[in-house]
Amino acid sequence: MRRLQALHAVVEHGSVRAAAQVLGYTPSTISQHISALERQTSTVLLEPSGRGVRPTAAGLLLAERAADLLARMAETEAALSALTAGEMGVLRLASFATAGAELIPPALATTRAQLPGLDITLRIAEHDDALDLLRAGMLDLIVVETHDHPENTGALSYLPLLTDPFRIVLPKGHRLARRRVVSLADAADEPWIDIRSEIGCCHAATNAAFRAAGFTPRREVEADEYWPAQGFVAAGLGLALIPVLALGVQHTGVVVRRLAAQDQPVRHVLAVTRPAVEQTTPVRTMIAALRREISR
Repeated sequence: MRRLQALHAVVEHGSVRAAAQVLGYTPSTISQHISALERQTSTVLLEPSGRGVRPTAAGLLLAERAADLLARMAETEAALSALTAGEMGVLRLASFATAGAELIPPALATTRAQLPGLDITLRIAEHDDALDLLRAGMLDLIVVETHDHPENTGALSYLPLLTDPFRIVLPKGHRLARRRVVSLADAADEPWIDIRSEIGCCHAATNAAFRAAGFTPRREVEADEYWPAQGFVAAGLGLALIPVLALGVQHTGVVVRRLAAQDQPVRHVLAVTRPAVEQTTPVRTMIAALRREISR
């Protein structure tokens, strides 16, 4: 392309010296590009004309075609710059359900306001499915929950966002509701809500807390998600452990209390991306928006 650019400039401006001034090269560099292009095409592209040069038929044909190629190259460079800057393109996200409800929407709104030309898609996907889609290149950024701290690998970058502690959710008027901090051992004889969405790391964290408190919970009612679990608690059907991020909306019939330090289960919320897209403007903007939302 540099050789074609040199030929086009010589034909357009009428001399090697003028082309060199326009392109910011030395005349000898322009001459070298033209000579290399002649060798590459096995034809004469320029011939002497007075004190300057003029294109041969082959040189004129190549210069005319080069003009179109150079224009398309400039458009491509501009489009790539816009894509890198987040002024166009797609940001494909996935998140687990409770982050998708409480954390993602305001961060997404901030990113959309900062990058209005960006096409953003969001889906709900749990840990393993989201990781598979990210590895396959079908997603650019995911937000996942985990019980441990995975290390960055060559394939994925793990970026900590927050540590989300669990709270004990009690019916209003419950004997333990008068306390500011509740020990799990004091609730060993209570019925508990089994929350089906609590899988993977959350299930491991809460089960570990129950074991440390010396009992296995008696689960009498099953709820699909954290929100209906609050309804069962309000009805007096059992207690529940629910992470803070899932308590953005609190049922009027429940009270939420902290757990004693020795009983406290937590889950870690991470942003995960691929090194190839980690430094792109859309991904960096979304991660910054998530962190700003968390810090509020």
